[in-house]
Amino acid sequence: MDMPLPGGLAMADVAEDRDGLALDVLHLPLGPVLPDWPAGLVVDVELQGDVISSAEARVLDAAELRPSGPVAAAVRDLDVVARVLAVAGWPGPAARARDLRDRARAGEPADGLSGLLRLVRRSRVLRLMLRRVESGDGVDVAELLERRLARIEAHAAGRTIGEPERPVLAELSGRLAGAEFTAARLLVAALDPDVDGAATPAGLRDREPGER
Repeated sequence: MDMPLPGGLAMADVAEDRDGLALDVLHLPLGPVLPDWPAGLVVDVELQGDVISSAEARVLDAAELRPSGPVAAAVRDLDVVARVLAVAGWPGPAARARDLRDRARAGEPADGLSGLLRLVRRSRVLRLMLRRVESGDGVDVAELLERRLARIEAHAAGRTIGEPERPVLAELSGRLAGAEFTAARLLVAALDPDVDGAATPAGLRDREPGER
């Protein structure tokens, strides 16, 4: 077992990376308490340099199932947009998205929604940043964000729209493997993994990061 370091981190091992070079391997948990991060989600990652060589997602406790229906769907979509913008480093529009989310939850008019959508879509810097982050299925984070914006427009217009695909924990682990560490939080924010009702078996809750 790795010798623990201050803060609960483990000492780095050594393994070959995807180019055949020997690099240190660092075991690191992401979550469960991070800003703009799904509640209870923990992703145990192995890092080689700045690349995630493997990832394993789990949920510490069963989450409360979210309500369904058009209002709940609009709330979720606005929440995802707020998370992506916040993690991308755009706090002003992220705060506006959260405010609109809270208004939607309370059944209040969504004043300023169209302005927020225009602002986000017109940001060339944001678009270029998110296009560099692939979600693992040939779709980048910019496209995932645009899909959420389109869903929000549909909700506002009263159109019925199906639920977006949300990766389960095992699928999330696969999508994070091979991603750069700095992109991991953007991927989690945009993918909105399905943690509702998921729980980690009691025997795994006290496992040290990196233990098998």
